[in-house]
Amino acid sequence: MKQTEIAYYRKLKQLAKLVREDVDAEIVPLLKQLAPEYVADASWSDVIAAALQRLLARWTNPFSQRQAEQIAQEFVTTSAGDNDRRVRSFGIDLYGGDQQLQDYLRAAAFQNAQLIRSIPAQYLEQVGNIVMGNMRQGMRPSYIEGELVKQFGVTQRRAKLIARDQTAKIQGEMSRIRQINSGLEYFKWVTSQDERVRHSHVAVAKRDVGYGEGVFKWSDLPVVDGVPTFPGQPINCRCIARPVTPAQVERNKAKKG
Repeated sequence: MKQTEIAYYRKLKQLAKLVREDVDAEIVPLLKQLAPEYVADASWSDVIAAALQRLLARWTNPFSQRQAEQIAQEFVTTSAGDNDRRVRSFGIDLYGGDQQLQDYLRAAAFQNAQLIRSIPAQYLEQVGNIVMGNMRQGMRPSYIEGELVKQFGVTQRRAKLIARDQTAKIQGEMSRIRQINSGLEYFKWVTSQDERVRHSHVAVAKRDVGYGEGVFKWSDLPVVDGVPTFPGQPINCRCIARPVTPAQVERNKAKKG
């Protein structure tokens, strides 16, 4: 699963890099060329706006849209394979809820394609805000270039968040569907057991509602941060749902009794 996340992030990072190369090639030279006209002539804004529109059109054309769909489909397919291997290790029916899974995977691919398309769109929107705002204030091209470098860092971090969050979400949702459709009523909330785990997720993994520590019913999800939640559902959550048999629940109850 980690390798899938890393591979996805690399593709998203490469996408952001290509957009940045276009910004460096077509917007940054205009900053230097138009610097003397910041205050004297307002026509510079039309030149910058036209350049930004050209870039936006390039990164939202049908070819770019299809690329986003291809990256999303490859990611979802690989994630599904990861889940196949995981559920086999748990002894879960691999094809439990097959149609429901297929519907979910199609929805996940669509959503991820939308997220991928949003990377250049949001990046170019912020580039436009930075360039226009700072040119209006008469800031030097070197300062504006520095702000663009910072914005590229923000975009890369967003790409990393998308890769991590979507990887965990797909695994969590597929596990939920397969466990429920395989007749598994209970699951154990298991954290990744490192310093990045949220305190509320550590607490729910230790909570005992009568079935054993961290064990809950799929039909009665634990409330986490005020919301009924399953592992992998919250943004950036790396927890997993480990299936628990009724026999194990009875043993857990006997230990308490």
